[in-house]
Amino acid sequence: MPRLILTIIIVIVAAFILVPQALFTVDETQLAIVTRFGAFQRDYRSPGLYVKQPFVETVVKMDSRLLRVDAQPASLLTSDKRNLVIDAYARYRIIDPLKFFQRLRTETEAVSRVSDIVNSQLRREVALDTQSEVISETREQVMRRVTEASNRSEISRQQALDLFNNNLRDPRLTIIITDEAVPRGRPATVGELDALGSNDQPEILAGATVAYFRPLVDELGIEIIDVRIKRADFPTEIETSVFARMRAERARIADGLRAEGTQRDREIRAEVDRDVQIILETANGTAARLRGEAEQEAITILAEALEKAPEFYEFRRSLEAYEKIIDGQSLVVLEIDSELFKYLQSAGVLEEE
Repeated sequence: MPRLILTIIIVIVAAFILVPQALFTVDETQLAIVTRFGAFQRDYRSPGLYVKQPFVETVVKMDSRLLRVDAQPASLLTSDKRNLVIDAYARYRIIDPLKFFQRLRTETEAVSRVSDIVNSQLRREVALDTQSEVISETREQVMRRVTEASNRSEISRQQALDLFNNNLRDPRLTIIITDEAVPRGRPATVGELDALGSNDQPEILAGATVAYFRPLVDELGIEIIDVRIKRADFPTEIETSVFARMRAERARIADGLRAEGTQRDREIRAEVDRDVQIILETANGTAARLRGEAEQEAITILAEALEKAPEFYEFRRSLEAYEKIIDGQSLVVLEIDSELFKYLQSAGVLEEE
């Protein structure tokens, strides 16, 4: 009985020691490779429970999710000779765990390598862009080009021929032609690929630079998903002077707009004053014409009335004169044959005379 208990205890202890050495798990966020004395044996890309040889094989696990790399801020020169301090970050994913383990070993090494790649491509791209392009809405296009270029690894022509069995049309191989007309480079055409197959400097590409690239995943086992600029600022030593120039430029623009507004205000006021003067002159002319027509009509009516009753008109005018010169207190001396006097005499007085 004591011997059975001892055997059970030994089996349990052995199980506690051997099971963790023989079994391992890979969850949905991980990739794993198994090595034997440092040599690669196999990889696991699906979650589950797996078996390995105890004490002989080692499991190396990697993160299968998107990983972030914050590149070191770098002072870059734009095509219009302006310095910008650019702080960028990249997101990448491990695609081939074996390549990753062979070339980078750890995520720490991957951070350093990806940071170098991104900064190199940023430096090249920013050198072809202006300051306004980097800090404006066209930044999205800049980042897209940097991401595409970061996923390519440059190789020599001989390496390209060796890796792709002298087939320069292999879809995994990218050949970029750069010249003065296309400083950013362009993919080689079918005719250029045929010419490059037999000659590294064909006449059709005279004066152009030819570069050969293979996918970054084939070299490092990773894919750079995205590159983004977090911050694009002026260097500290020139920031104050730049802001001063910006303020002066904005002040100049504001002064120009104010002067333009003042000029426009004067023009509008002059136009309004001219229109008012024209309207007033037109109104005065119309009023004068109407008054003249009215006076003419009055004279015509008066003339017609005089023709019908001239003595009545004479009598009425005399009465108006009496009203103005006779106030009941004044003494008026008139000649007896005065035209004004004849309406002051009564009919009886005239008869007696």
